[in-house]
Amino acid sequence: MSYMNWKSSMLVMLAACASSTPGARPHDMSAAQHERSAEEHARAAEAHAGHYDPKAKATSTVCGAQTRICWTSVENPTAEHLRAAEEHRRHAADHRAASTTLGDAEARACAGIDPDDRDISPFDHIEDIASVEPLEEELSPSAPSRGLPLRRTVGAVVMFRVRPGMTAEWLQRIVDCHIARNAALGHVVPEMPSCPLVPKGVDARVTSAGNGFAVAIRSDDPAVAREVLERARRSLQPSRDAAPVTSSNRP
Repeated sequence: MSYMNWKSSMLVMLAACASSTPGARPHDMSAAQHERSAEEHARAAEAHAGHYDPKAKATSTVCGAQTRICWTSVENPTAEHLRAAEEHRRHAADHRAASTTLGDAEARACAGIDPDDRDISPFDHIEDIASVEPLEEELSPSAPSRGLPLRRTVGAVVMFRVRPGMTAEWLQRIVDCHIARNAALGHVVPEMPSCPLVPKGVDARVTSAGNGFAVAIRSDDPAVAREVLERARRSLQPSRDAAPVTSSNRP
């Protein structure tokens, strides 16, 4: 993992730990969806705040009798709206923070990247892809085999041919930019059905390899790893009718 990718991942993890709102972790949805959720909670907070009356008093039959404690929530029957308004404001703030985290990570990762390289997946340049192979790793020696394979597929290795201006460092920056951008888009990018950087939770490392550059894309999630390999293979056989596959939409 590159330093930029690691730094962005750490910021996203810190934001996730800070949020206590369900669904408000950065990768739970796209930046735009976080903004919409924030607006929904803000409107709900405003509605509840409008129903709160600090001077409201309960009727004597509800509060004030000697046989009943006059709790604050009972003494003022509108107090529940104040609590709800505060909760919705907190949820709105958490969603806005998540959206900002995703947007900032994308801005940092894509700084200085040519607009075409930012908007077009490197895996769309099929004429410059030499090969696609499964990325495999050995299972732990302590794991019982029970007749199962001793290696597992964790993603794909895509080999790019050398092109003028291409270096491992610069290709890594482009890859990191796309990973950050796909996160900001919620990992749903229909116009990039063959890009293996779209699925949630992928990591990609670029290395020099003989007369080309190897991009190893991996995931610890078996379903995502299979999707990465499917997408990478599809990049060599593009089809206008290919349906986008997204791990977030898997059952």
